[in-house]
Order: sequence, then structure tokens, then C-alpha cells
Amino acid sequence: TSYTVSYSNVNTDCFSDSSSGIPASGTSYTLTGLEEGTQYSITVTASLGGNSGTLEGSTTATTLIAAPSAPPSSVRVSVNSSTSITVQWGSVECRHHNGEITGYWVRYGVVGSSKEDRSMLMVSRDSGGMATIVGLSKETVYTVQVAAVTSSGTGVYTNPLTFETPDSQ
Repeated sequence: TSYTVSYSNVNTDCFSDSSSGIPASGTSYTLTGLEEGTQYSITVTASLGGNSGTLEGSTTATTLIAAPSAPPSSVRVSVNSSTSITVQWGSVECRHHNGEITGYWVRYGVVGSSKEDRSMLMVSRDSGGMATIVGLSKETVYTVQVAAVTSSGTGVYTNPLTFETPDSQ
């Protein structure tokens, strides 16, 4: 008896991962190089030799979820007043989601402050890629960063974006 393993990524909008006809020896095979947090359709074909025919079985399997492996795109800051800003961002490229994105962390602080002195704001995935931050100090230079979150953890933060709050507005 000989076996052949084929697989394809169910989410064809993001991925083109697929393989056909990987010869497998024995009754187990390990697929490698798969995307994290992704569902695959897997088919195993057993050839029974000679003219006795072929048996085929298929299943779906989902790889383990991981934190997003890339940051959100296009972060922008709009100054609303001397103490308030709106932060907007685009999506994480779908092949870097590594599972379902459940929300976003917005990290901000005064330029030169340590990570421990920065504030964090959790934003729902349904926020439309936007958060308003209030209570900032007038005439102060801040940085802001955004990272996507899955059930497995926080992903990669964007590069820091620097802005200054005005004296009054």
C-alpha cells in the first residue's frame, strides 16, 4: 500500500498554500511550513496496488493560533484639542493575522519615557481602526504605536509615530 497526502489552505483570499501528491511512507505524515491559525483541507489517498483500487479520505484541520506577525498599516494621528487626539490605523495584512484578531493595543507616552511609563488602551476589533485618547498634556511631544491582538497574544507594534499637542485649540 502506498499513500499520498494533499492539502490546501481553506482561506484562498489570503493564501495560495497547497500541495498535491506528496508521497508518504508509513501511516503518518507531518505537514510543515503551514501558516499559523489557519484552516487546511487535507486529503489522504491510499493506493492498494495492482488493480485493487484507491481509497481516499479527507478532513480539515486548523493550525495553532499565534500572535499577529506584522503590525497594522497606515497609522495616523489627528489632534482634536490640546489634550485629545484620534489615532487611526489600517488592517494587518491577512496572511499575518495568525488567527482571529480580537482587538488592538494602542500604546502612547511622552517622548523619552520608558515603556513602563507609557499608557495602554485596549480597543475592540469592531472599533473601525480608530481610538480617541483624552487627558493628554498641552504642548507635549508624544509617541503612539498600535499592535493587533489574537487569543494567543499581542503582535508586532507599529513604528512609533511622534506628534505634539498644541498650547490650546
